[in-house]
Amino acid sequence: MTIFESIWFIITIAIIALVLIIDPKNSVATSSTSAISGFFASPSSSQNFIYRVSAILIVLFYVLTVVLSFN
Repeated sequence: MTIFESIWFIITIAIIALVLIIDPKNSVATSSTSAISGFFASPSSSQNFIYRVSAILIVLFYVLTVVLSFN
Protein backbone atom coordinates (compact mmCIF):
# COMPACT_ATOMS: atom_id res chain seq x y z
CA MET A 1 0.00 0.00 0.00
CA THR A 2 1.53 3.31 -1.06
CA ILE A 3 1.47 6.52 0.93
CA PHE A 4 -1.25 7.96 -1.33
CA GLU A 5 -3.47 4.94 -0.74
CA SER A 6 -2.96 5.21 3.01
CA ILE A 7 -3.83 8.91 3.01
CA TRP A 8 -6.82 8.25 0.74
CA PHE A 9 -8.09 5.58 3.15
CA ILE A 10 -7.68 7.87 6.19
CA ILE A 11 -9.51 10.70 4.41
CA THR A 12 -12.32 8.31 3.50
CA ILE A 13 -12.75 7.24 7.12
CA ALA A 14 -12.63 10.90 8.27
CA ILE A 15 -15.37 11.91 5.80
CA ILE A 16 -17.57 9.01 6.91
CA ALA A 17 -17.00 9.92 10.57
CA LEU A 18 -17.90 13.58 9.95
CA VAL A 19 -21.09 12.61 8.17
CA LEU A 20 -22.11 10.30 11.00
CA ILE A 21 -21.19 12.75 13.77
CA ILE A 22 -23.02 15.79 12.36
CA ASP A 23 -26.68 15.74 13.38
CA PRO A 24 -28.73 17.64 10.78
CA LYS A 25 -31.58 18.21 13.23
CA ASN A 26 -29.27 20.19 15.52
CA SER A 27 -27.23 21.85 12.78
CA VAL A 28 -28.92 25.24 13.20
CA ALA A 29 -29.82 26.73 16.53
CA THR A 30 -33.50 27.59 16.47
CA SER A 31 -34.27 30.52 18.74
CA SER A 32 -37.80 31.05 17.53
CA THR A 33 -40.79 28.77 17.30
CA SER A 34 -41.13 28.93 13.51
CA ALA A 35 -39.60 26.05 11.56
CA ILE A 36 -39.13 28.23 8.50
CA SER A 37 -37.07 30.84 10.35
CA GLY A 38 -34.80 28.06 11.62
CA PHE A 39 -34.18 27.04 8.03
CA PHE A 40 -32.84 30.50 7.19
CA ALA A 41 -30.70 30.91 10.31
CA SER A 42 -26.95 31.03 9.84
CA PRO A 43 -24.74 28.28 11.31
CA SER A 44 -22.42 28.96 14.24
CA SER A 45 -18.67 29.42 13.85
CA SER A 46 -17.93 25.87 14.99
CA GLN A 47 -20.37 24.52 12.42
CA ASN A 48 -18.72 26.66 9.74
CA PHE A 49 -15.38 25.16 10.76
CA ILE A 50 -16.74 21.62 10.44
CA TYR A 51 -18.24 22.45 7.03
CA ARG A 52 -14.90 23.86 5.84
CA VAL A 53 -12.98 20.83 7.12
CA SER A 54 -15.40 18.46 5.41
CA ALA A 55 -15.16 20.45 2.16
CA ILE A 56 -11.35 20.29 2.28
CA LEU A 57 -11.46 16.55 2.97
CA ILE A 58 -13.83 15.99 0.04
CA VAL A 59 -11.57 17.97 -2.32
CA LEU A 60 -8.53 16.03 -1.12
CA PHE A 61 -10.44 12.79 -1.59
CA TYR A 62 -11.23 13.62 -5.21
CA VAL A 63 -7.69 14.81 -5.95
CA LEU A 64 -6.18 11.67 -4.48
CA THR A 65 -8.69 9.53 -6.37
CA VAL A 66 -7.52 11.12 -9.62
CA VAL A 67 -3.86 10.71 -8.65
CA LEU A 68 -4.40 7.06 -7.74
CA SER A 69 -6.26 6.37 -10.97
CA PHE A 70 -3.19 7.38 -12.98
CA ASN A 71 -0.85 5.08 -11.02
